[in-house]
Amino acid sequence: MDWDSVKRSAALSLPDRLSVDLERMIVEGELSHGEKLPAERELAQHLGVSRVSIREALRELENRGLIDRRPGRGTIVLQPGQRTPELTGSLRLAAGLTAELQHILELRAIIEPPIAGIAATRATPRDLAMLRELVEAMEADPAQDRYAELDRAFHEAIARYAHNPLLETINDHIAVHIAPSRAGRYQTRARRLASSAAHRRIFEAIAAGDAELAEQEARAHVLDISNRIATSANTKGSVTQ
Repeated sequence: MDWDSVKRSAALSLPDRLSVDLERMIVEGELSHGEKLPAERELAQHLGVSRVSIREALRELENRGLIDRRPGRGTIVLQPGQRTPELTGSLRLAAGLTAELQHILELRAIIEPPIAGIAATRATPRDLAMLRELVEAMEADPAQDRYAELDRAFHEAIARYAHNPLLETINDHIAVHIAPSRAGRYQTRARRLASSAAHRRIFEAIAAGDAELAEQEARAHVLDISNRIATSANTKGSVTQ
């Protein structure tokens, strides 16, 4: 890992900026599940910051369930939502492992819009910085596989920024079923651009603290996906989320 590539911005406090950068690296896969981070002293030297700033940033990530810190073992990267395995297992049992995509989209239409609304009232400045980076990365028009990862990370981040671990876990379960559709052959450039525009509108509503608008934009996004699924019902494949 090239730790020297981690960027910082004066828009946030140093610990918040560090936590955003590390969160981005986790959700985008630069830091993989199970990977061990350098010790605090080493990480502070790599990034040219104090150990206090590193400690505060790691504490923030630990509170968000993105890392696991234990004396004698060090700091291990977790998958988002991994800290609630019992509930996740129960949800799988309840929903079944072969749910139809249209059924999942119906569930998304019920779950995701209110979550976006809640995130609009609870997202912190560092949360908004992370969402902005994900939106801007999607707007840069990356390759299909890369876009799919950013897309997933964006929706997971919104659920995380509602700051309710139960809502985050439910969203994680939905994402498991949705994942294959994000890399399908119906993911055209035009559809990626349309999704990016929808993501931008959702982000701006959340950033403005407008819960009603955030919920409306999230609902419109899921409805658009459902319409595209219905239009393509007789054709094998899937679409960008």
